Amino acid sequence: MIKKIVFAIILAWTTIGAQAQVFEPGEEPRTVRTEGFWENWFVQMGLDMTLQNPYGYDFSKVFPNGKSFGLDLAVGKWFTHQVGVRGKFNWENKLPLLENGHANWLAPFYQPGENRRKGGYIAVYGDALLNLHNLFGVYRPERKWNTSLYPRIGINYNFGVSKGSLLAGIGLLNTYRISDRWSVYGDVAYIMTGSGFVGKESKADTGTGSNSNGYLTFGIGAQVELGKIKALKNAKMQDDLSVLSNGIWDNWFVQAGMDMSLMNPYGCNFGKVIPKGMTFGLNGALGKWFTPEYGLRGRVQWENGLIPNNSVEWVPPVEDPRQNYKKGGLATIAIDAMLNLTNVITGYDPERKWHTTGYVRAGIITQFVEGSGSPLMGVGLEETYRLNDKWSLFGAAGYQVSTSEGMGVSTTGMDVSAGSNGFFDIDFGVRYDLGRNKFYRDEETKKKAYAQPVAGHNWPRFAVNTIASVGVAYIGKTALKAMVKEERPDHSDNKSFPSGHTAMAFAAARSIDKEFRKESIWIPIAGYAAATAVGIERVANDRHHWYDVVAGAAVGYGAAELAWYLSDKLLGSGSKVALTTTGQTVDVTYNF
Repeated sequence: MIKKIVFAIILAWTTIGAQAQVFEPGEEPRTVRTEGFWENWFVQMGLDMTLQNPYGYDFSKVFPNGKSFGLDLAVGKWFTHQVGVRGKFNWENKLPLLENGHANWLAPFYQPGENRRKGGYIAVYGDALLNLHNLFGVYRPERKWNTSLYPRIGINYNFGVSKGSLLAGIGLLNTYRISDRWSVYGDVAYIMTGSGFVGKESKADTGTGSNSNGYLTFGIGAQVELGKIKALKNAKMQDDLSVLSNGIWDNWFVQAGMDMSLMNPYGCNFGKVIPKGMTFGLNGALGKWFTPEYGLRGRVQWENGLIPNNSVEWVPPVEDPRQNYKKGGLATIAIDAMLNLTNVITGYDPERKWHTTGYVRAGIITQFVEGSGSPLMGVGLEETYRLNDKWSLFGAAGYQVSTSEGMGVSTTGMDVSAGSNGFFDIDFGVRYDLGRNKFYRDEETKKKAYAQPVAGHNWPRFAVNTIASVGVAYIGKTALKAMVKEERPDHSDNKSFPSGHTAMAFAAARSIDKEFRKESIWIPIAGYAAATAVGIERVANDRHHWYDVVAGAAVGYGAAELAWYLSDKLLGSGSKVALTTTGQTVDVTYNF
């Protein structure tokens, strides 16, 4: 029972900071105050209907040939009043009362009831949400109706034929707020998918490329905001992560660079990628940061059109590789949802030069030699270094997958799944910021920042707070061990829950994070990695269960938060003593 209570407290702790989808207008036009990464999350649940439409078939016969029903579950976050993300899971044509035994157009084609009998199909979507009211109008926290446009990327899996495929789509989400916490929603989208998922067994009968098969999907359901509900009046965000999002015309950038792609069709030996699957090209992009953590970017890539590789064999036409270059090569058009990991983990600092960003890519790839396109999905990491107020350098590495129609040898066909063809993409180039490209903190946060010592690290405070953090973690883990009395996996004693080593390691790691988070992202990452390694070692040596380690990490993290909070309250967040280094000297300063 005590263990369940502890986990309930940990769960509540991790969600209590989430805020409802209500922002406070900023002082400047078209701005709002936004908080940290863990705010403004929501959950959706509803029902949907899809209308399948295989290539070349009369859409008027969708009823009942291409109709199916299913269940939707989604979790999402609004980064600001204009943009957000949503991950969605859909299970179609199987659940009780939601079956259609006449769905002839779901593979296996023209075998009514077989798809339902084998489990229907599932799909996982990723949506980049663009609130049209707030993009083109003025933000009003009391608005009830909101319409959002979203591009979609994902994968599906058809149990009827044990096959999967990439999908890409576009849709509209309408929500109506009925209370501070609850809303209802209506969803409509059109999705393109590969020829192996919907339609006849023969590729010749369904065509190739992104338009070979598609389906409309309609959904309705309820949405609930997670965490505490923020009052609409006198809402003040006191978190140090609070910043003002700039207007729609701020924080835009353009970038251009060169890239190298390493193609890897299904079933081919990756060791032969060079030179059979290596291409070179150019890329360009236009993007915008909506918050310090989240941005969107439209990207165009042109490959094997200016810099030829006459030895390339793994792009169409396979029989005559030089034709790909002669007829223009290949191109991709994509939208990247970007998450600045540096600002998520360490907080926003306008003076920081290095940034690490993860991105999810959704788009279309086309081979000019064939004139057809297919869905494209990818993930990657990008590193940028700011040279001055306008110019930055960037380097990126990602992995992208496409359907078998989009790239690769013709023998891959439609019998393979979403991972049938993929390629690594390595980029480097320059980025130029258009106009103002800095977020700014609200006045309260500025005052807090100016109250801190501006020179160097406060080593005495760091040492005292780290010792205190580890000490509080030790007391906490000892008390829990005495109450829970769980036996260790190796049966040596009954002091398994929680892991004391992990608790103290995470207490030290969080303390390091507190002190060095604004200097470099890699210092806290190294601290957390070391603490995680301690936990893994305890499980590997049969001294703890995995949940002992998770609980220990939470205890240590919380202990550091408590120690630093009490230190700030009792001694002030800015001690009068600070140490700095200048050249070859060490300076001690005292602030009166």
